[in-house]
Amino acid sequence: MKKIIFLILSSICFLSYSCTSNDKENDRKKIQDLELSTLQDAKVISYEKADSLITHYVDYVNKYPEDSLSATYLYRAADVLANTKRCIESIKMYDRLITEYPKDAYVEMAYFLKGVVYSQTCLNKEKAKESFELFISKYPNSPRTLEAKVLMSMDTMKDEMDLIRQFEQKNQ
Repeated sequence: MKKIIFLILSSICFLSYSCTSNDKENDRKKIQDLELSTLQDAKVISYEKADSLITHYVDYVNKYPEDSLSATYLYRAADVLANTKRCIESIKMYDRLITEYPKDAYVEMAYFLKGVVYSQTCLNKEKAKESFELFISKYPNSPRTLEAKVLMSMDTMKDEMDLIRQFEQKNQ
């Protein structure tokens, strides 16, 4: 009798694992298909498809927080949100990535892109400056540090002529 119960429990565990694994693979496949259809024509992003893609990204992360793709999906969700001009939602997604996956390779870029999103999507120059300064302090040797400094200085300029004048002054 114990052997039968053990076999039944073993079978249930195996089937449960198989279903979870298949669910995860199905979720990944759905995301891949949505990515292809949403980002197929980079000139125009369908908001409906973008919303569906973002929902799938977030659902996947909520369902499989320990999966190696979860941080990547948060990063991609933040990018899609920024590209559909949803500033605050994008920032929140980057913050979630930073908080929940602090050791992930995407974290450095998330700090940098928060500054970019504040600057170019939210049009909030003060928040952009704060974000870029935080990025520079956390990653002083990053290849993006110079870019962050340039973007910060561009945000303080009144117009493009200021940029040209600065460039001319440095090259004299």
